[in-house]
Amino acid sequence: MRILIILVLMCSYTASSEKKLVITEKEISVSGQTSLGGFTCNYTNENFKDTLFVNSNKLNNPIVFDIPVQDFGCGNFLLNRDFRKTIKATEYPHAKVTVNNLRENGSDYTCDVKVNLVGKKLEYRSLKLKNHKDQLIGKISINFDELDLSPPSKLGGLIKVEEQLNLEIKLGF
Repeated sequence: MRILIILVLMCSYTASSEKKLVITEKEISVSGQTSLGGFTCNYTNENFKDTLFVNSNKLNNPIVFDIPVQDFGCGNFLLNRDFRKTIKATEYPHAKVTVNNLRENGSDYTCDVKVNLVGKKLEYRSLKLKNHKDQLIGKISINFDELDLSPPSKLGGLIKVEEQLNLEIKLGF
């Protein structure tokens, strides 16, 4: 009888610490610096609804961003073309970002993120997500050499892109 009571208490504790977070918007931003200034390329999906389970001990379905690289917007057609050329959009027309294993960490969260870009798979465990005005925001720095890419340059090297790209993931709820 004691074992049954302990099991019931354990199950009720697990159920109470697990909660759902309904994601209604997802956005990925890639930004970097050039010798002339910065750039940002965005992909947003607002017509979206999915659920992440917080503090779940069960395997749950991750949220997957399957991003057509053509849908990234960088502000003008020249930047769009250069960005797509740099990340080999014709050879790799889709990028994929997977978010899973969401855990509360004080007022913020952590999660596991997998990035598949230009055929390279990168994993980030326990990425910190800041809780900010109905959004979870995570930031990752990726170097071009991690993707086996060279930073692009223009005008005979007068305009160069710095080695580091910043990837920002926003999940709106």
